[in-house]
Amino acid sequence: MNPFGFALAMVLGYCAWSALSMAMGRHYADIHGRGAEPGAAQRRRLRWLGALGIVLTFAVAVAMQGWTIGPVGCIGFLTMAGVLQVLSLTYVPVRVPVFSRWLAYAAPVLAVLWLF
Repeated sequence: MNPFGFALAMVLGYCAWSALSMAMGRHYADIHGRGAEPGAAQRRRLRWLGALGIVLTFAVAVAMQGWTIGPVGCIGFLTMAGVLQVLSLTYVPVRVPVFSRWLAYAAPVLAVLWLF
């Protein structure tokens, strides 16, 4: 297993869980102030981005480990990223969009390093 592939799967999983959590009213309000709700279009876009992130995490895991272990590895990556997301939302909720943005910027770099 390549360390860049591992990091890429973790980054994609964390960003996916971030997008899905921001689509929820409670987590959105934790960051943007009490009573704030994402609009319907923004909520839909965040859900699609979260689903895309999970699919990309699955693709990276299968590409790294093959079809026999890849789906199990994907569940492991998503679990680890989910635990990091829960800890982030619990202790530093205002920083979650900042972390996610920087990780989204790092994902293409990690993908290039992993592929070459």
